[in-house]
This record gives sequence, structure tokens and C-alpha cells, in this order.
Amino acid sequence: MKNYLLFTFVFISFASTASDNYSNYPKHTATDRLLLIFKPGVSPERKEEIIEASHLVTSFTPLPSPALTICFTNDRKAANAYFEKVTEVQFVSFFITDGQHYAGVLNKFFVKITDKNFEPFLMEKLKHNHLNHFFPDRYIPNLYQVIVPANSKENTIEWCNKFRNEAWCSYAAPDYLVNPIVCSNDPYYNRQWSIENTGSVLQGHGTPDADMDVDSAWTLTTGNPTIKVGIIDSGVDTLHEDLMANLLPGHDAVSDSTDGYPTPNFPEDGHGTCCSGIVAAVKDNNKVTTGIAPSCKIIPVRAFYYILLQGSSGPLPYSTATAFADAIGWAWSVAGADILSNSWGLPPSLITFLPGGMQPVDDAIQQAYMNGRNGKGIAMFFSSGNDNDSLGTIWPSSRPQTIAVNATSMCDERKNPADCSGENWGGDYGTGLDFSAPGVKIATTDMNGSKGFTAQNYTFTFNGTSAACPNAAGVGALLLSLRPDLTAEDVRNIIARSAEKVGGYNYDSTFANGTWSRELGYGRVNAYQALQLSLYYSSVSDPISPEEKVSIYPNPGSGVFFIRSNASASNWVLLDMRGAEVLKGALTNGEGTVVASAMLPGIYLLKINTGRLWLTEKVAITK
Repeated sequence: MKNYLLFTFVFISFASTASDNYSNYPKHTATDRLLLIFKPGVSPERKEEIIEASHLVTSFTPLPSPALTICFTNDRKAANAYFEKVTEVQFVSFFITDGQHYAGVLNKFFVKITDKNFEPFLMEKLKHNHLNHFFPDRYIPNLYQVIVPANSKENTIEWCNKFRNEAWCSYAAPDYLVNPIVCSNDPYYNRQWSIENTGSVLQGHGTPDADMDVDSAWTLTTGNPTIKVGIIDSGVDTLHEDLMANLLPGHDAVSDSTDGYPTPNFPEDGHGTCCSGIVAAVKDNNKVTTGIAPSCKIIPVRAFYYILLQGSSGPLPYSTATAFADAIGWAWSVAGADILSNSWGLPPSLITFLPGGMQPVDDAIQQAYMNGRNGKGIAMFFSSGNDNDSLGTIWPSSRPQTIAVNATSMCDERKNPADCSGENWGGDYGTGLDFSAPGVKIATTDMNGSKGFTAQNYTFTFNGTSAACPNAAGVGALLLSLRPDLTAEDVRNIIARSAEKVGGYNYDSTFANGTWSRELGYGRVNAYQALQLSLYYSSVSDPISPEEKVSIYPNPGSGVFFIRSNASASNWVLLDMRGAEVLKGALTNGEGTVVASAMLPGIYLLKINTGRLWLTEKVAITK
């Protein structure tokens, strides 16, 4: 974060690793489905005729954006060969799977050059390979999107292989089709146990005070209308009576057609409206609910939509790497969001098998973290996942720049199948978890009429880490309302340090923000304690005196960087963004060397002991 005197960025390049899986993807190709893109102008009726004439497709579902058709088959190779010969088909592709989740390889890939000066090299290679349809990304510097030509002999991953080994190429990665995991005087205020838990029957017979103490936090602030929370989700009902007063202009990253309004085809399309109500439904307006930060503003951003595949048990969310990256980029750089709430993600098991991963989305996250809010950074809250998995949080909540939020029950337990709520699911926990927030039977706004989860304009049972994430994001908005000078890292630190150690778990690990448990991270969020702590919290962006200045000199070729301090510094420690120590060393005569050649890419904190205090520098290590 970024433009402060205390923060210096060092970019170190490493060779690509085998974990990119570019050569291993055939092992993980799904055998029961393929992806078709027809040429422009082919009618829906003609598409259906072509598919049925193959006699190889058992069922199929067209998707509106990107415009493609998912076909299910008992013989993928034969179906693939058949459609490649059909003149009206522009592109035939495959799905990669971990056995449970799927990602379709699209007819587009991303190429990022290491420096703007290498653009002529990229242009020459594109021209040489007759790749004539390409354009620069709107939000990520030096990133280009390239369209695979019709009837190309190379698939998208093979095209990436042609670019990724060039010395000037930072990465080349396909675009994927994915179905993400989507996790007052107001009349029903007494149902909102996350704000004030009384243990009543309406609140599920929970434990009194097993809440975030939001009612106490409101004695300090209910939010500031200058603080804007981007809801990156399925869209928001912009006509909802309890949201309209707090809504700002939105964006559609999926098809650029709805300005942030959901596609009202399935109840699940109300997901983003529910998340928005948790953050900032209007308070004291005699409507049903109130948000955590009811005086803040909401930016609705549509990043995925739901579709019902033939033969599936219910609607599934679909999106692309392009849409997620665009949603995040637009929210911070165009709409000026201060906080992002993201109740979605992908399982690590699938990410592992995707050549190039979801690199453009990771880039978009890093750009928001480094450059948002004029260098203070965007605090990005993400759901930890809903699979009751103890091995760690889902992507991108597992990224060091993001804040991973697990769910608690109304009895201050980690939400699990055996907790007091009676609901048979659990939040993902373990490695990567920051803290937890209420995530079961949450009262909030729903889409108007019968289009959402209920036949009313509200629901009283919204749940999942999808609910916990906006609960925590709302607390982040309250913090910035009281202390707009805080950085994104300050927001994480304050909420983590002020969290309550509930649940009876073993908080037996000690990281940068105190004791930590695998079940709840640093604990359950407490809004009042967070605001109180912020009143005397000293930001890591505070200026340092000239005699305590530290300089860092990068040497990307050798994979090391050098520290020079004119303070009486004696030693340094390198921490990851969860606060775990990864390297340490000593300074001799104010100088030292950090050997980072074995480090994973990401953002790290370099803490240097001056004798009087610890200086904190931020370094970014990239491949």
C-alpha cells in the first residue's frame, strides 16, 4: 500500500515452476462435456439442429455470456472431432476438472509483458502467429487479451505455451469459464442476532452476546456516506426499498448490460442483494432490516450469474477470469470503492489443475491492494468457503492481499454440521483464515417480489460464509468511516487484534495480530472493540524520521535484495501477510541481504529493528 514513506515495493522475478501444470492438463480433462462457440449470426434454432445432428450429445445448455454452449456427451473425443469439421462452429474446447469442479478453456488468453518497453516484441510475435484480435486490459498495466483465431489448430493452452517462455513474458494464461462457490426501529431488527444477540427464539435460541456488538459500535458511528463498499456478486436489486437510498451507480462485468442489476431468472440471483443488505441496508426507515454500516454507500457490481444445466439439480453460478478481474478493477479504479465484499471463490483443488491459474484475477487483486484509495489500498473481504474443509480457505481468500472470513453460529461456534443452528454445513478453516463473523440465519434484503429466495422482499435465513463476509466488510466500512486515513492492512490488523477469542478453541498459534486458532482465526469480529482500538491505533503509514530511514535495493536477476538503514538497526524479519515468519537475518553496519529466490510470489512485510522501534516495509515478490 504503497505511496507512503514507510512502504517500498521490490519486484523480484523467478523462473516459472512446474506447478503451472501446462504440460499436465490432459490428465485432468473432463471426458463427459465440451464447450462450443458458434460463429456470429448462427441462430439458436440452427445451433440446436447442428448439435442434435451429431447424435453424440446427450444434453446441452446455451450460456448468455460469454455466448457459448456446454454440451454433455458419452464420447468427448468423437464429439470434438465432429464439431471441429462443422463450418458454423468457431471454436471447440474442453473442461479441466479435479473430479468435482470444472473449468472450461475459452478462446481467449492473457499475455502480460514484464515492461512496457517490451511491447514491440509482443506485437511482433502476435503478428508472426497471425493473432490479429487483441487489446490491452483496461485496468492491469502491461496485460493484453488475445482471441484465438477460428479453426485454430492449437488450443488456448498451447497458444499460451508459445508465449510463456519468452524472456519478456511475465505470464501467459487462458481465460476460463468457471462456476464459483458462492458463499434500529426496523420491524425485524430483533431477528438480527449478528448485531445484538439476545438468545431469543426468533434468533435461533443462540447464546446472548454472541454477536459483533454492532449496536454499541453505532454509538461511535453508523458509517459515513463518503465510504463506498463494492459488492462483487450476482448483482443488486437497485429498486429495493431498503437499499435505494444507499446505492451508487453500478457495473456489469459479465455482459456490460445491466449496470449491476441481477439477471432475475433464479432465486439464487438474489445472492448479491442479500449481501448488500447485510452491509448497508438503511437504518431507522421503518423497513425490515438494517445493515452493519447503514450510512455507507453500496456499489453494485455483477460478476457472475446463474444458469440451470440440463440434468443438474439446481442453478449454478458461472463467470470467467475476465469478468472477475474486470469487476475488481472497475470497482476500485472507476467507482472509487473503499471496501470490497466478495462472497465467492474457487476450491484450491481446481486451481491446482488450471494451467496459469486465475492469474489476471490475482493481478487485479494486487492492483487494488497496492494502488486503491490513492495508495492506501482496498481492504478486500472474501468468503473462506462452505465445505467444512480443515485444510485451508478457498481461492482467492487464500491470497495474502485478501481478508479471509469464516462463519460463526449464533452460539459463537465455528459453523459446522454439529453446531446449534441445525444446518448441515460448515465453513472452511485453517491455513489462510483471518477471522470469523456471523454466517447463519441472517436477516437481510432479498430481491423484490418473488424473484429472490423468498416471495417477500426480505429473507431471514441467508447463510454461509457468503453472509459472514459482508458482515465483516460492514465492520471494515465503519472503521474507515471513523478513520479514513487507515490503510487496507490497518483494517485487517484492527479487526484481527480486536476480535473475541470465543468458541473454546485453542488459540495456540501466535502471529502478527496475536493468538490464532485454526477454527476461527484471530476470533469472532467485534465491531465495537474494533472502533475503540482504531481511536488510538497508529497506522503503519505513519511518517518515520530521517534518522530512521530504510532503503531497499532490488536485484531481480540474482533473486535477492539489499537493505540499508541509517538507524541503529540490528536485525530484520520477513513475514507473510498472515503474520507468519518466513525469513530472518541480521544487519551489519546497517546493511543486510535478503535471499528471496525460494519465496513464493506475493506481498510480504519486512520488519527492521531500529533499536527504538520496528520499521515495517512492504515488499512485493512476483514470478
